[in-house]
Amino acid sequence: MSESIELVEDAGLSRREFVRQVGAGFVALAAVGSGATNLWASSSPNELPLSSGVVMPDPSLCIGCLTCEVICSRVHREQGLSDIPRIRIFNDEATVVDQVILDAYGDRGQYHQSPCLMCPDAPCHHVCPADALPIDISTNARFINEDKCIACGRCAAACPFPVFPESEATNDETLGQLTRITYDPAKNVYTKCDLCHWRPEGPACVERCPVNIRIRQGIIESDQMCLDLPAATREHWEEQSRLDQSA
Repeated sequence: MSESIELVEDAGLSRREFVRQVGAGFVALAAVGSGATNLWASSSPNELPLSSGVVMPDPSLCIGCLTCEVICSRVHREQGLSDIPRIRIFNDEATVVDQVILDAYGDRGQYHQSPCLMCPDAPCHHVCPADALPIDISTNARFINEDKCIACGRCAAACPFPVFPESEATNDETLGQLTRITYDPAKNVYTKCDLCHWRPEGPACVERCPVNIRIRQGIIESDQMCLDLPAATREHWEEQSRLDQSA
């Protein structure tokens, strides 16, 4: 093993880059094999411990301000992580805006938020060849370890939840995003919601959403939060996944 490491260092490669290249080659090799064969995913993967919560949006309360995207980028950048937002807002003409929002803000448009649903069986976790999708011990959040990520893209391909076409993205940015997991070309890693698991306050988007703040202050009367953090029960996940896939 030490001889292998010396060869890597002599070639001018970091250990992480070496793992990245080997992993990418392993993925390519698997791709040319039998098309339906998946070398990593079990036919019936074990259900993982449920996360302590999951970011659940209420599109009817969204004003499209993009505060959630901005604060998500900021807190991750401050941690030295990819600043690609883990939550994204899309224009959605099918959304029926709550009257309380129209009264408070006027007609600002119709939107739909698309965060990770913290799947109970987390397909992204099971297909990663680099073991780069661990479970946080304090929140059970499924997150991507950027030091281990080899950017093979299997996690994004395995994610069962698509997003709206990027032409509908409220921020007008093109990230090549197709599911709830996004590639960051600047850092050559993939990203997803991690519940801001290092923050005692929880996810920054839930805390800083201006509609949430006004609901907490009693300025806007609503029984729902624009971005909530309920317990990640399987029943709640199934309900939200049905709503999300029908949007």
